[in-house]
Amino acid sequence: MEEHNIYDIAGIGIGPFNLGLAALCAPIQSLKTIFLEAQPEFNWHSGMLLPGSTLQVSYLADLVTLADPCSPFTYLNFLRKQGRLLQFGIHENNVITRREYNRYCRWVCDQLSSLQFNWRVMDVGYEEDGQYYLITGVHPLTGAFRSIRARHVVIGVGTQPCVPGFAEPLLGDQILHSSQYLKHQAALSHSKKIAVIGSGQSAAEIFYDLLQNGGAADQHLCWMTRSPRFYAMEHTKLSFEMATPAYINHFYRLSETRKPVTIQQQDTLYKGINYQLINAIYDRLYELMTEGITVPVTLMTNVALTEMHPSKTKGWMLRFYHEEQEQSFELEAEHIILATGYKTTMPSFLKSIQHLIRYDVQGDFGITRKYAIDEKHTVFVQNAEMHTHGFTAPELGLGPYRNAVIINTILGTTRYPVDEQTVFQQFGVPLQ
Repeated sequence: MEEHNIYDIAGIGIGPFNLGLAALCAPIQSLKTIFLEAQPEFNWHSGMLLPGSTLQVSYLADLVTLADPCSPFTYLNFLRKQGRLLQFGIHENNVITRREYNRYCRWVCDQLSSLQFNWRVMDVGYEEDGQYYLITGVHPLTGAFRSIRARHVVIGVGTQPCVPGFAEPLLGDQILHSSQYLKHQAALSHSKKIAVIGSGQSAAEIFYDLLQNGGAADQHLCWMTRSPRFYAMEHTKLSFEMATPAYINHFYRLSETRKPVTIQQQDTLYKGINYQLINAIYDRLYELMTEGITVPVTLMTNVALTEMHPSKTKGWMLRFYHEEQEQSFELEAEHIILATGYKTTMPSFLKSIQHLIRYDVQGDFGITRKYAIDEKHTVFVQNAEMHTHGFTAPELGLGPYRNAVIINTILGTTRYPVDEQTVFQQFGVPLQ
């Protein structure tokens, strides 16, 4: 096998993290890269690109800036090319909308020749003789077979919608995960009673959108969550210090039994709602009230959804358990939106190289500090390391850092400097 036919890096999945990796690899002439995606084009959480919904991080947390601020793929350069840089400065807003972020990512895609869409990976094998991975797949529409070879593999396939087990067989037009919201938005506008389940940003954005677009006196909106309150995400500078390499180093050194306990105590660092949005929901309800419009709404915390079954009408009967009062009750809804988050799943295409992959006692990836899941550091993961590296795994702002670590590890040299002394506080016992 001739060396020029083997890629140095093959990325599987083209979401923001692997797209950032592709952008950071682009100027490195010694690296031959390819990135594969089953979808026909880039779209980031297309079902939740609601008008006005924003990222929860600064525009500086784009694909590349925090690793290479001089890159041609920065968000500021995107604005320059769009002729909007001066207006953005006048706008003076640190956060951008999700739709704008999606436009920016698609702009980056248009400039990278290493991206291949309509490429569904079916299997990753390993050839001992040639010391390379054989990646095979198909075109999702034509079924055409294809294959490539690579020395390193970076898996960035993202997470999958997570719903309660009893709800999975019921998913459809009336019961849906929040990731499908925009697809059903028109039908939902005519629904008489909608229940939104969940306490995070997605649930809040959907409830606010329904409140904005509906607001009719005959539409009942319910927002139910088992969380003890509708809590805002922490927005302080000392909290932001925990989304840094310094805290990742600290968390990575914690014991395997301590890590899940710590993550459970950090909901407000990554699961909460933007406090401006919480206030906007209240203000909208107050505005409607002052206009003499009484929109039937039900907002409840401490209630866990335990089961669903068809009602005598065309809707569904939902059974909840109030965890403080220790009582069950039922509520009827025509449509149910499950804003119940996402989960990491083991890609089926790794079956052929199971013997090379590290696993922990729980059966999850045993991920090294440098984001590899094999001993030789040839297979890496993106946003699959919350159990080993902490709550920052899905953080967009940490994507460039993680990609810098992966690139430096593969090259065996420091192409992108990685800042270590990034915080004023100390997370662990002082070194003796």
